[in-house]
Amino acid sequence: MSWSTHEDPARAEALGALADSGRRLSTAMILFHTNLSRRVGLGVTEEKLLELVRRYSSPSVGDLAEYAGMAKNSVSDVLDRLEAKGFIVREPHPSDGRKVAIVATDEGAARIGQHFVGMMGRLDELNAGYSTEEVALIAEYQRQAAEIQVAEARALAEGAD
Repeated sequence: MSWSTHEDPARAEALGALADSGRRLSTAMILFHTNLSRRVGLGVTEEKLLELVRRYSSPSVGDLAEYAGMAKNSVSDVLDRLEAKGFIVREPHPSDGRKVAIVATDEGAARIGQHFVGMMGRLDELNAGYSTEEVALIAEYQRQAAEIQVAEARALAEGAD
């Protein structure tokens, strides 16, 4: 069912507020991660690629290239820098001996994790004001919105020369 915002001004207002809050959250995240990256001696791309390494647990270079929508050689260059800075190591892939697995180091995770403590505490306080069902709904919305954004990022990367 498609909603016409002309027929429902309250929905139009809610959708406008949702779009505005999404832009604000996106900007806040970029600013946080820019400052976090600088604090721990990484570039933003390095920090976000490292997040993908942690999220997908021992991915290969090809896996990371696909997740990030980047060329394999670009991913390899970023991984070289992360390895030199002590944030990742390369190990034999656990399920395919022809591949190399990328593994985040505990020391690197600790260097980054210490900067999340305050924010995570404040988010815990925020989350306490919502019911379990509301939190689940917000999480599902964010997951689907992130999937859309990843797909659009890949489309932009594929169209770039």
